[in-house]
Amino acid sequence: MNTTRRTTKVLSLVAAASVAIAACGSDDDSGDTDEDTTEATDAAEGDTETTEAMEEGDTETTEAMEEGDTETTEAMEEEGEEAEGGESAGGASFAYGNAQEFSNYNNNLGTSNSVKNSIILNEVQPNPFNFAGPDGGLVLDEELMDSADVTSEDPLTIEYVVNADAAWSDGEPIDCDDFQLQYYANNGTYLQLDDAGEPVVDEETEAEVFLFDLVGTTGYDQIDTLECSEDGKTITATYATPFADWQSLFGGQVPAHVIARESGIDDIIGAFEADDRESIEAIAETYNTLYTVDPGTINPDTMLSGGALAFGSWEAGQSFTLVPNENYWGTPAASEEIVVRYIAEEAQAQALANGEINAMDPQPTPDLLGQLDSAEGVTVEPGGQYTWEHFDFNFNNEAFQDFAVREAFAKCLPRQQMVDNLIVPLQPEAEILNNRWIQPFEPGYEDTSGGLYDEVDIEGAQQILADAGLEGMEVRIGWFDNGGNQRRTDQVALTIESCNQAGFNMVDAGSETFFDVELAAGDWDIAMFAWAGSPLRSGGTATYRPGTGNNVGAVDIPEIQPLMDELEQSPDPERVDELANEIDTILWEELATIPVFSFPGVVAYSDNADGIVYNPSQNGLTFNAAEWQLA
Repeated sequence: MNTTRRTTKVLSLVAAASVAIAACGSDDDSGDTDEDTTEATDAAEGDTETTEAMEEGDTETTEAMEEGDTETTEAMEEEGEEAEGGESAGGASFAYGNAQEFSNYNNNLGTSNSVKNSIILNEVQPNPFNFAGPDGGLVLDEELMDSADVTSEDPLTIEYVVNADAAWSDGEPIDCDDFQLQYYANNGTYLQLDDAGEPVVDEETEAEVFLFDLVGTTGYDQIDTLECSEDGKTITATYATPFADWQSLFGGQVPAHVIARESGIDDIIGAFEADDRESIEAIAETYNTLYTVDPGTINPDTMLSGGALAFGSWEAGQSFTLVPNENYWGTPAASEEIVVRYIAEEAQAQALANGEINAMDPQPTPDLLGQLDSAEGVTVEPGGQYTWEHFDFNFNNEAFQDFAVREAFAKCLPRQQMVDNLIVPLQPEAEILNNRWIQPFEPGYEDTSGGLYDEVDIEGAQQILADAGLEGMEVRIGWFDNGGNQRRTDQVALTIESCNQAGFNMVDAGSETFFDVELAAGDWDIAMFAWAGSPLRSGGTATYRPGTGNNVGAVDIPEIQPLMDELEQSPDPERVDELANEIDTILWEELATIPVFSFPGVVAYSDNADGIVYNPSQNGLTFNAAEWQLA
């Protein structure tokens, strides 16, 4: 079977290698994808581990810190209250605390790509490579794959060999059809067409609209052919242009045979090869909507497992239970079940101390670390993260197309105060983040901002707004507000206080539905969230490609597009970092977004919990959840 990449006018974006809207510990910040993930995600598309430079002492609290009086959430399930430590009657249930609730089995979608989904899907869906290295790097899943090797460098050719026994939980093989569906749905070839057969153009972004609701296309759009062996277990991808991060592709697969059945198109790969438009539209409709369900809804016939864990039960607003995949061909899961309990971050330390959960990896605050420091029978591990906080402008709002308005906000945004008040108590060496691509603990990091916006300049901001006649301009700050993240609440308060002095009329537009509703709808002026990524530089390109799912603010800077093309193709890490810094310099010149700080991370778990491994990438703690167990 031979498939050929079709030409597309649309600009490419990252798919499996993009950032995901970050769960930021446990507080969802919409991917990469690795994207994977929503603050991305951002993603999932995996966009940027534990730093050797970040000393353990940086995240320790002093004895003078007051013990928090945080209460545990009322959302605890009865089973957790009856069986302390998260243990079931059989002693084999492991409980993990997280603040953000799962929402979609298909984390490849631009409207769903988020760490909150990755947390559930990490050990459920097939991923040839996982962000499982000690530094968050990609590692081959040797139970799913026999191999994945470069067989030619010119042209770049990758041969994937899937384990002969690898199968979905309903018995259907995991094979080339699943790889091909991932390729076709994410390569950007297929566009929405109007009644005249012309590509639909988004009125605001002026970008052609993808038929598949994808996060990005980077890497997939560079594949020239995808060939399958007769048994479907060997897949050969040949690239038209090199893609250095090829290991990031084909993760988060959804079962092709389910999409075929539910769309009514028996041979979906044949439909793509024949360019059968009517059938492809039916496939896309199913792919885009099949897994959008009401909270608490699990369809066992469509939400299949291709990994060690499978969906068990989902109590909306309370918990999501993962169970061993009875049909898994590899090493069985170590626990009878993994219960993800939905608990506000400020309540998780008390829940861990009480034995209601066994592990947590929230956004640390001085109060939370103070509670953990005083808790008995708890292990605490600090570290760095490829997750960073930022403010994004909505360029679909005509006011923010004016550089002067963006500059005025940049001058009044109290970034240094945020770092000093909220991050330095956790990490004494913390500084303002002035790079969107490379973290401060990485060798290639450069301050590309020129220091222009390190300090607040209220007078300068006032003058800009006065000259533009925009004093009193209303600005809505959109962010995920579930009442459980004090640090984010403080960030918003600091921003409003400072920028109101400059002449803005700042409005707190925080919402518990921000990532699922307002962010995707563009119902905000400035968005505050985080991207969670990995060491892959290519993961960041989707965020700045016009028309892509990760580009939530509709950033459109033609000058950086060829630079990002080269970044994705270059095999030289030093050249990649040079390009990343060059791109970031331009992003500062244009004030496309405003980074604030990199996240300090923390993992805490009960002393009887085995298998917990800190992971600084977007996959988070559950990347090896099948290995968790209670001693």
